[in-house]
Amino acid sequence: MQFSDNGVRFDVTLRGTITLTDDLTDVQSLSDGGSLTIRDWSHVVPRTVDIRSAGGKLTRSYYVGGLSRPWDDDARLFLATQLPLLARRSGLGADARVKSIFEKKGVDGVLEEIDRLGSDYARRLYFAALLDVAHLDSNGVQPILTRVSQRMTTDYDRREVLEQVAERVTLDRSSAAAYLTAVASMKSDYDQRQALSTLVKRHGAVVDGDAMVTAVGRMKSTYDKRMVLADVIGRGALSLDSKKSVLQAAAGMESDYDRAEVLLAFVKAQGIDPVTREAFMSAAERLKSSYDQNRVLAALARSDRR
Repeated sequence: MQFSDNGVRFDVTLRGTITLTDDLTDVQSLSDGGSLTIRDWSHVVPRTVDIRSAGGKLTRSYYVGGLSRPWDDDARLFLATQLPLLARRSGLGADARVKSIFEKKGVDGVLEEIDRLGSDYARRLYFAALLDVAHLDSNGVQPILTRVSQRMTTDYDRREVLEQVAERVTLDRSSAAAYLTAVASMKSDYDQRQALSTLVKRHGAVVDGDAMVTAVGRMKSTYDKRMVLADVIGRGALSLDSKKSVLQAAAGMESDYDRAEVLLAFVKAQGIDPVTREAFMSAAERLKSSYDQNRVLAALARSDRR
């Protein structure tokens, strides 16, 4: 891995599982046969630390300009200076560090450390480790969702955290709404779709239909909108409000093909009743393609005969 921060440029190679000391100034342990190599390129003469584990013992080596140097105060200072930066930028030793902090300070202690991290990649690793050890409920996960929304900027990392939340925590209406707020901060339609689809598949019963439609409405890609709406439609019986919200979202889609596919899926999975017919027809009438309109109306006619 390569990292840079405020003019400091270094390569990091880790093999095995690592645990850092609580103050992030040294390596506490490495799995047997494991190694950590840190090479600093930010100066004219590169410096390297190489730490290896064998038989339960750590061996430390220090190089300046490729030449071996003793493991002395200069070597220890170099490692103690680089490790905090590495840990908080790269997530080095995230699993062990989260477990250690959680045992001593609980969830709040881990969240305080996450607030000190310097990259979304590291935050993602710490959030994943926290979800593993804390077994959060719908209320306890709220601080994570707030941080995803307000402090993370990389859509891929946001989506990864959100999907893990959806898969590991039983959400209620309030936390599902916070999840949707976090999705709203994303720019990538693909990542939004993936996050929304995971939410619907895992927690469809507590997702507010109007809020979901609002989230879908922010997406530019009609394909991604269609895929999310298909997940909503296919999750089973929908409330009347959710049905109307889905049909409203379909009416606002620009692509005739995608709108028609949503309407066809709706007829097949939900059927049409007197209350939803008007909203369905409003969406169908917006179809400019006679082919797509005909196949939607034909499906509606078949549904009426059943």
